[in-house]
Amino acid sequence: MRKIILSMMLSLDSYIEAPGNDIDWHVWDDEMEDYMLRFFETVDTIVLGRKTYELMVGYWPSARGELAHFMNETPKIVFSRTLQELEWNSSLRTAIDPEEINQLKQQSGKNLVIFGGADLATAFIENNLIDEYQLIINPVALGNGTPLFKNLPQQCSFKLTKAKVFNCGNVLLHYQPA
Repeated sequence: MRKIILSMMLSLDSYIEAPGNDIDWHVWDDEMEDYMLRFFETVDTIVLGRKTYELMVGYWPSARGELAHFMNETPKIVFSRTLQELEWNSSLRTAIDPEEINQLKQQSGKNLVIFGGADLATAFIENNLIDEYQLIINPVALGNGTPLFKNLPQQCSFKLTKAKVFNCGNVLLHYQPA
């Protein structure tokens, strides 16, 4: 069965973006790129919210390299109530239908990865649709911004399954819902 993996870069103080949708604080090096390329071998669908889609479609189509190839060629599911048309190998959903998501998980293929954003992650969490969390903690504190876990209706507990420290100071934490 396919898994839905939430993969997010976070600051030490749990923000996924600084004010103004700023992600320039992400710590990135060759080791991080190698990790992501290996991770992408396990994924065949990217799941995005509207804001993340708009940020990424403004960057990736003109980018070059192995990461860009994956981002541009991999099918995307975009959740938005306001977008009418999509490009960039994307299909639109206006709402999260847990039954449809569970059917996707039953199909053959590789895993699905959620790259953003916080509202989308919260909706997937509320519907118990996330199988694994891969949180990459960056060695920076933002002090303000968009938290990953916001407006959760209840406490969520997790089980740490694996951790990896990168030379750049990032720490990857693998969690499963408890």
